Amino acid sequence: MSQHAQTIPSPHRFTRDEYRRMAEALLFRNERVELLDGVIVTMSPQGSPHAATVHRLLRVLQLAVGSAATVRVQAPIVLNDWSEPEPDIAVCDADSNDYAREHPRADQVHLVVEVADTSLAYDRTQKAASYAASGIPEYWVVDLAARQVDVFNAPDAIAGRYTRHTVVAEAGSIPLATAALCVADILPPA
Repeated sequence: MSQHAQTIPSPHRFTRDEYRRMAEALLFRNERVELLDGVIVTMSPQGSPHAATVHRLLRVLQLAVGSAATVRVQAPIVLNDWSEPEPDIAVCDADSNDYAREHPRADQVHLVVEVADTSLAYDRTQKAASYAASGIPEYWVVDLAARQVDVFNAPDAIAGRYTRHTVVAEAGSIPLATAALCVADILPPA
């Protein structure tokens, strides 16, 4: 009886460079995808409440940060060699070229916001872990169904988690450097 060495198959993790080459070859032509931890993830289609909330966030955050920062909408940020997600909102260092040369790196990102309806569990777990591991200082998940915002901050990059998590109800507000954001102002009508 001969013994054969057994191997366990492992999935291929894509790098940002591989991902970019696939995108340039139009492999994702009809899909909205992002790269997270080496995995190409198909993003959910956006419903009207999701799109309206993203627009409201953009308007409120642009007013709050003015020219001190750049507010990006559904545009890539670079977490590491394996992750290039496209969060609904990213508040980044001000850049006179609007990041035309390269996407903002994690150390240039101050706040990431994901608006969640069908992706709530994923946004609270995998995305939160990736953003924390990259040192993103603050991460919000706007929970459309519960009409609240999960605010994660104080990242522990080594553990890949946030050490503080606060739930802010529709009637509450979230402190920003220059003002407070009223949760009701960013939610679509009930």
